[in-house]
Amino acid sequence: MAIQVDLSGKVVLVTGGATGIGAGVVRLFALAGAAVFFSYTGNAAGAQALHSEMQQQGHRTGCLRADLSREQDVEALVSAAERELGPVDHLVNVSGITDPHPWQEITPEIWDRTLDINLRGMFFTCQRVAKSMVARKAQEASIVTMSSVHGLVSAPNHSHYEASKGGINMLTRSLAIELGPHGIRVNCVAPGAIEVERYAHIASYNAERWGHVIPQGRVGHPDDVATVCLFLCSPLAQYVNGQVIYVDGGMTSQLTALD
Repeated sequence: MAIQVDLSGKVVLVTGGATGIGAGVVRLFALAGAAVFFSYTGNAAGAQALHSEMQQQGHRTGCLRADLSREQDVEALVSAAERELGPVDHLVNVSGITDPHPWQEITPEIWDRTLDINLRGMFFTCQRVAKSMVARKAQEASIVTMSSVHGLVSAPNHSHYEASKGGINMLTRSLAIELGPHGIRVNCVAPGAIEVERYAHIASYNAERWGHVIPQGRVGHPDDVATVCLFLCSPLAQYVNGQVIYVDGGMTSQLTALD
């Protein structure tokens, strides 16, 4: 029996949708029939290209630049999505930064920027969207947060990043019990090594070598994460709530780490 996810008539807000995992989420949700509004921060050209691509394919999309560490940008983003496409049924939080540094070189500015964007910004985006969902008694509504394998296991130069991702894991569980009684499910996707544009700037990155130490034998791709997000926002996941789902090819199931 074939099972197809149909989100026709639903509005989805994706943060950080211009490239990488976020762009994969935008494309897949649009293919599932949803109207998709997405944010971007620095890559205006990538955002406009994706928006044009979706429009040319007949999908309803919109986009807006937003720095989610700023509450006024969060408000502007959600308001624009509601104004252009309608009330948000599903929120997929992808926006975030990595910015590795040795622990002794992490300044208050680096720490604050990482936590403000990754954790604080995600919380206030969830809060703003969830308030609207609760007020209108949204049906089959859901929120997906984005963590990382770094929220479970550690690697050098990522202490600030790992603090933010561990916080996201617990934020997800907390919001799940707060919003569950309102019919809103909150789950977390935690990717492993997913080949995105920024990997081109990692000197040690080699897809074959990294894939060799992952049980599934390869690095992941944005679609590997996007499909899990789509599942979590679909009726197929109607009894899945408060979960952190690792999309890592088995990486966190073994002791071997990538250098």
